[in-house]
Amino acid sequence: MSGERQISVDRQLELAKIARIGSYARGIIYHSKFGHVCPVCAGPKKTEYKLCIACANEARQALVLGTDGVVLADSVRFGHYAYKGEQMYRVMQGYKNADDPSADEYQKDIKYIAADALAVHYPCIAKIAGSMPTAWATIPSTRSSRNYGKPHILTKLVTPFMARMGIQQLQLQTNAEKTHNHINPRVFSLATESQQPNLAHVLLIEDSWTSGATVQSAAAMLRLHGAAYITVYCMSRIIDLNWIEGNLGSKVAEGFRRLSYKDQCPWRLCRHPV
Repeated sequence: MSGERQISVDRQLELAKIARIGSYARGIIYHSKFGHVCPVCAGPKKTEYKLCIACANEARQALVLGTDGVVLADSVRFGHYAYKGEQMYRVMQGYKNADDPSADEYQKDIKYIAADALAVHYPCIAKIAGSMPTAWATIPSTRSSRNYGKPHILTKLVTPFMARMGIQQLQLQTNAEKTHNHINPRVFSLATESQQPNLAHVLLIEDSWTSGATVQSAAAMLRLHGAAYITVYCMSRIIDLNWIEGNLGSKVAEGFRRLSYKDQCPWRLCRHPV
C-alpha cells in the first residue's frame, strides 16, 4: 500500500509541475527523423554532421587534454528547452537575480523541474550508468558572471532533494576565467579533494546549457581527478530560434518552434504515469 501511495504522491507532483509550467516549457528531443538534433546536447545541427558545431569542437579539444585525452561527460540530460525571449528563458535568467521581482516565483519553477529529475525519477539514473551516483555537485558561477563569488541559488534549491540520497556533495571552486566554447579543466578545482571523495559516479547539476563548455570543463577536471562516470543534468537547454533560422533554415527552426511540453521522464528511460 505504501508503494502505491508513493506512486500517487509522485504523480501528483508531476501533475502539479505540468499545471505550473506546462503552458510554456518545451519538451526535449535527442533525435529526429530529419537528423537535425545533436545527440549530446539536444540542440540544433546540420543533418550531414553527427554532432553540433559546439559539441564537435569540444570533443576535439578533449582529445588533447591529459596524456591520452579526456572523456567528457558520459551522459547528458535536460529538463526543458528555454527559447530566448520566451518564458522559460526568463525563468532561467531571473531565478538567481535578486533584483528580479519574479525571482521567488521562478525559483518555485526550478524546484518543480529539479524534483521531477532528482526525486521522482532519480532511480532512472542507474538505467543510464549502470549504477547510482556516489557524489554530486552544482557548477559554481565563473568570473564573467555577476553572481561570481556569491552562494549558488541552484545549490540551495536542489540540496533538499539530494540530501535524501545520502551521497557526498562535492564543493567545486572557480579558479580562472572561462573562454566561450573552450574546454579548460583549470577553470574549476575540487575543494573537497582532501576528503577523499567517491568519484565512481559523479552527478553534475547545472541550470542552463548554451554551448556546454562550462559544465564540460568541470567534467574534464573531475575526469583528471579520477572520476569513472559522469552524468550531467541541466535544467534547461538554451535555444536561439533566430540563430537556427539564419544558419540551419526555416524548416529546422519551425521544427523546434512546434515543440510543446511533454509529460515524460527527464532521463527518457521510464514510461508515464509513474
